[in-house]
Amino acid sequence: GVNIPEEGEIHIGGQKRTIRSPVDSRNLGVACVYQELNIVSLLSVTDNIFIGRSIKKKNGLLDYKKMDQEAREALESLGHGEIDVHTQCGKLGIGLQQMVEIAKAVAINARLIIMDEPTSSLGEGEVKQLMKTVRRLKEKGIAILFVSHKLEELFELCDRVTVMRDGQHIITE
Repeated sequence: GVNIPEEGEIHIGGQKRTIRSPVDSRNLGVACVYQELNIVSLLSVTDNIFIGRSIKKKNGLLDYKKMDQEAREALESLGHGEIDVHTQCGKLGIGLQQMVEIAKAVAINARLIIMDEPTSSLGEGEVKQLMKTVRRLKEKGIAILFVSHKLEELFELCDRVTVMRDGQHIITE
C-alpha cells in the first residue's frame, strides 16, 4: 500500500484485490515490518502497537485498559510477554523494538507479514530470537514473506525461495 503497483495483480484468499494504501493492506490482513523500524520512540509500546487504529470508549476517550490487554496478548503470542506495554519504545533495544513492530502485525490479525531485511540491524542473539518468532508465526498459519540477502537465514526459515535480480524473476524453488 505504500507504493501503488504499476502492473500485475494481487490476489489474497483467491480473490483479486486492489491495494491503494497501507490502510487497505491492513484491512486485508497484510502487514509489513520494514528494515527501518516505524517506532515512535517517545510513545509507549501500547501506543506504538495501536498507532493509527486506537480503541475508544463510548465517551470518545482512548480505552487504554483494552489496548494494553491486546498489546500484552500480541507480545505474549510472540514469546515476549516480559515487555512492559507502558515502557517508552525508545528505552527498548532494537531487537525488542522489532518485536513491537511484529506485535503490531499480530494485533491486526495479519494473515501475511512482509519482513524487509529484518535482521540487518540485529545482533546474533536478537537474530536467533527473531527466527523463533518467525517459526511461531508460521505455526499459527501466518504467511511470512522474508526478504533477505543472507542465504543462511533463508535456508533456515523458508519453505520456498524466489530469487529476483534487478526486478526480474530468476527462479522459485
